[in-house]
Amino acid sequence: MKDINMEKTENVEGFEKVKIAGVFMSSLPEGASPVVFLENEEEKVLPIYIGAAEAFSIQTALEDMPYPRPLTHDLVLKILEGLDSSVEKVLIDDLNDGIFFARLIIRKNGGVFEFDARPSDSIALAVRCKAPVYVSKDVMEKASVGRDEYKIDGK
Repeated sequence: MKDINMEKTENVEGFEKVKIAGVFMSSLPEGASPVVFLENEEEKVLPIYIGAAEAFSIQTALEDMPYPRPLTHDLVLKILEGLDSSVEKVLIDDLNDGIFFARLIIRKNGGVFEFDARPSDSIALAVRCKAPVYVSKDVMEKASVGRDEYKIDGK
């Protein structure tokens, strides 16, 4: 856990806010794989391949589906709430050798803390507590594609 300068997290310069367009199954030569799509205002889509458990967690939260027992991300949020903490935002800030990196920004008692996290876990938490997700402009430039390159319902 790293306590960070409040101004650093309030400033999202170099990042763009994205919405979670959904979780889908993508066909790859290795087989089907879940992918979460993040979309910016210009309708550029950032596909991030994720694990099945994270895909299920994100999808249940997106659809506000009740589950009989708490999922891992539900538990993490309950723990944060119990500690008077909250998810402030998610920053997806790097892409290296096909692997995306994220920082989970947590607020507690006026302090802001930054945690290295997988984008899939960060997104699953953000969806549950309606925290904003930001992607660095550099990552969007490197890895996003036009919305029309994928068959996504809704537009």
